[in-house]
Amino acid sequence: MDLPVKAKAWDLVGQSYWNSGYYGGPAPEHGPVFGRLLQPGVRTAVVGASTVSLSKAAQEAGSELHVLDFAAGILREAGEWLGLAEDRTHLVDVTRPVPEELASAYALVLADRLVNRFSASDLPGGLRGLRDLVAPGGTLALTVRFGWYERDRELHDALTPAEQELFWRSDAGEIDYSALPDRDLPLPTWGGISGEVMREHMRARGREARFGKSELLGLVAGLGGLQLEDVIDAADGTALVILKRS
Repeated sequence: MDLPVKAKAWDLVGQSYWNSGYYGGPAPEHGPVFGRLLQPGVRTAVVGASTVSLSKAAQEAGSELHVLDFAAGILREAGEWLGLAEDRTHLVDVTRPVPEELASAYALVLADRLVNRFSASDLPGGLRGLRDLVAPGGTLALTVRFGWYERDRELHDALTPAEQELFWRSDAGEIDYSALPDRDLPLPTWGGISGEVMREHMRARGREARFGKSELLGLVAGLGGLQLEDVIDAADGTALVILKRS
């Protein structure tokens, strides 16, 4: 993962997540499941500081919330808005070995579409890092979008054939947002994020893996230490994958 560039991507939009009422998050079908998982006093890690809804839900449930992210700016924004003590926010890149003090530290680890943001080469390491945060007997709950996002298709369709070859790296199974040209494109809209900021954000996200259910579950099985408990599909194309740490 190109940390400086990808971290910049999320720091660019950090204030817009926490200042403009953005409340994106898991699909409605997954809300009741998270409601059952979030319990008072349970040491819980939300990995991804942009996950506004899950962080707030954990606080409302009385969980011992910790927020982890690899981008310092959006992590700071999240900590301030949530009123978290300094020792409840952690600057961590889960695609690399997790810090010793955080290993096996959480009974519950949540990540909303985080694995969709890893490049193909980072995906195995990212899954390993998420696993290693979970205490034995604890739960890892991942929301995942299998295949392309709708925005991927819209952007792809707006590109020339030559640009499409750079945007969709079929050999690696990756979308490469850094290949987006400098002209009008159907960019997503989140909260109060402006068009130019969104363009810069998307480009800085770089390469992201796009995979199917069997590919992800195969990677999880190959890692070891995680047992699949359930896969719950939602109408918006996402799935909630619930795993237990052995």
